[in-house]
Amino acid sequence: MRQQSELEKKALAGKSQPVTNAEYPLKTNDDGSLSFYWFDAHEENYGADIYLFGKVWQPEVKAYVSCSLQVKGMERTLFALPKMKNNKARGTLSEDEEKVQQQSMVLEFNNLRKNRFKSIPGFKCKFVSRKYCFEMPISHGEHKFLKIKYSAEHPPLPTNLTGNTFECLFGANQSMLELFLLKRKLKGPHWLKITGFQKPQFKNTWCKQELVIKDPKNVSYGIDELNRASPPMTCLSFSMKTTRSQNNTNEIA
Repeated sequence: MRQQSELEKKALAGKSQPVTNAEYPLKTNDDGSLSFYWFDAHEENYGADIYLFGKVWQPEVKAYVSCSLQVKGMERTLFALPKMKNNKARGTLSEDEEKVQQQSMVLEFNNLRKNRFKSIPGFKCKFVSRKYCFEMPISHGEHKFLKIKYSAEHPPLPTNLTGNTFECLFGANQSMLELFLLKRKLKGPHWLKITGFQKPQFKNTWCKQELVIKDPKNVSYGIDELNRASPPMTCLSFSMKTTRSQNNTNEIA
């Protein structure tokens, strides 16, 4: 005799609580991915936790229900500009001089991490070429940078951090949400393909369904997702009036 599932037991029990949307299984595509329509995003804990909010199809209720997607596994990405010594111009170092400079930068940053930023257990780094064209007194064009990456679960570094081997640090104050949107090339509300998702142990939002992924690369989309029609939406708009408080701050009237 076939055993009853938990959903069937709840449906048959007269005094039991109704089945919630969160207890229903999610409808996946043939390749095991989930179609998720995103329209808003939020970050917490200095970017360690990123939330996408949207809708998924729930066959049991024949409707689209609200869904949140928690994205973990983000990494802070920094770029350290080498400090030139003896009035040498950038790009004029010999191969041996450049190798010594790069080794000195990695060694100094590792010593800074161990002595001043002990909450960062480790990092990854490599030298890359990037173009600069902004307001700092650095010649515009392509330069060598030390690219540094470490987990977003650890705090960001000071934006004014300098050293004996590097003169400035780019990306220290970059929002992890901004970095996620740029890396995954999310330009606005549309359908996404989610893989490797799980349901969290505890609810963190008011959405009907909640999901967690441990790798930002599990979020992708293709031409089919971009051409797919959006689900029905219910919108609410309201107007707020503010006033100046005694502490010279804005408050809702």
